[in-house]
Amino acid sequence: MTTREIYTNTINFIRNTDPENELIAEFEGLIGKLDHTNEVRKVKAAEKAAEKQAEKAPIREALFAAVTEEPQTATMLIEAAGLVESVKPASVPSLMKPFVEAGTVVKVDVKVPGKGTQRGYVLG
Repeated sequence: MTTREIYTNTINFIRNTDPENELIAEFEGLIGKLDHTNEVRKVKAAEKAAEKQAEKAPIREALFAAVTEEPQTATMLIEAAGLVESVKPASVPSLMKPFVEAGTVVKVDVKVPGKGTQRGYVLG
């Protein structure tokens, strides 16, 4: 049971037994504090997410600039963008996701000799 549910149930119980009780206002005030705290937390989380996206923007743009008409794997894109020291191949799908969703980049399967089939990216 959440704190909000406890407060709400208490308010309902008090209203049924004594509608004029001053505790109702206190519990409603506590619910208001919960709402305020949740709003502050959401704002801080949104600010933090925006900062992270801003940090990733230059990396995303560099990877997008490296995409060509020829299919390239994540490792190839990292090398072409000159980000070998800062980006791991496993993070490329999440970095390329906005471009894939927008349709500017298309995901394809690329056969890599000795490694099998890997995910590749081409201009859309």
